Amino acid sequence: MPIELVRPSKSILPSYLEALREGDFCNMALGAFADESAEEIANDPDEYIRKISDESARKVVMPDGSEFTVAEHSLLWLVDGDRYLGSVSLRFSGDREVIEEFGGHIGLAIRPGLLNIGYGVKAASLAWKLAGAYFKERGINQIYVSCNPQNSASRRLIEHNGGRLIREIRDAFGTGASLIFVIDLQ
Repeated sequence: MPIELVRPSKSILPSYLEALREGDFCNMALGAFADESAEEIANDPDEYIRKISDESARKVVMPDGSEFTVAEHSLLWLVDGDRYLGSVSLRFSGDREVIEEFGGHIGLAIRPGLLNIGYGVKAASLAWKLAGAYFKERGINQIYVSCNPQNSASRRLIEHNGGRLIREIRDAFGTGASLIFVIDLQ
């Protein structure tokens, strides 16, 4: 089956739960959104799918107490058939600070069991290319992305996909240092 971006669904949920049990995981949605444990999700899977599929505006509260709004967003799963590979968080609009100074337009997480074996790089590159179409549909031709300065794998991935470093922020709203990149969409 081809790798694709899809809306979260119950058919993929068992594989998603396996990924959560593999180790540290972040769904890249910002602000502790949908960060329930595998056990909590299993107790009410319908509610979890509803929650992470809800695209209404939401507040993001940062560790330093700053509050921002992500107005238009989507959380998608990167899959190979029914196998969960990772999550892609798309943020189309919202407060400038949360997009341009912290979270960016795209957040990407590859499931822990696929890291550092090359598969994650292929899947991530494909995810970014597929996500670009969602932005172009909305007239967004330049996207912001960020990573921790210590995360050399994410930095290489961003640069490989055309990211240009535009600034380093010492402390992004209490979350620590962050590198901010811009990618021009083709």
